[in-house]
Amino acid sequence: MIRRLVLAVAAFFALAAQAVEDPVLMQRGEEQVMGKCFLCHGATGDSSSPLYPKLAGQNEAYLLKQLRNFKSGLRDSNDMRKIVADMNDDDMRAAAHYFSHQEPSRGKSAYAEMRAVGEKIYREGDVAKGLTPCRECHGETGTGSDVLPRIAGQHTLYIETQLTLFEERKRTNDNALMQDIAKRLTTDEIRAVAEFLRAL
Repeated sequence: MIRRLVLAVAAFFALAAQAVEDPVLMQRGEEQVMGKCFLCHGATGDSSSPLYPKLAGQNEAYLLKQLRNFKSGLRDSNDMRKIVADMNDDDMRAAAHYFSHQEPSRGKSAYAEMRAVGEKIYREGDVAKGLTPCRECHGETGTGSDVLPRIAGQHTLYIETQLTLFEERKRTNDNALMQDIAKRLTTDEIRAVAEFLRAL
């Protein structure tokens, strides 16, 4: 109970801070996005390709951390390493600020039964497998916090890919708990959770 309260308060203050739009950062961020990011992520972060994550409405501090991790090599991606190679910290901060203030979109799901399985895991977890509900960290609506990503509305394929990378321990720059969670999920369960999040 206390843990949930702490997470809720942290999420509230993170979102409150993110709500303040800085016009100077927004302009600089838009320049960065149009010069480097829009081909994959779209001009407003609402990527049309399931290969690339939607960044619109993503939590600013989390997004900045990812950009820094790509630049340092802590998070592996040949494509992103090239993109951030000549970006300084102010450039990355501006891009994160810009994307965080864009309107996120929700996807559509045609697989009701699969989505229902994913929702059960997300909201209730699985005691037999030692899985806690995803909502305990990512929130009831999947909006995350300053240290955890917004996953609501994300592309199914992208979520599947990231969970698989956590399972295989190829993604190590974030909460190690995700590696343990991912390894307890079957391939079908990963797909089900991803399908649920897509329409959340």
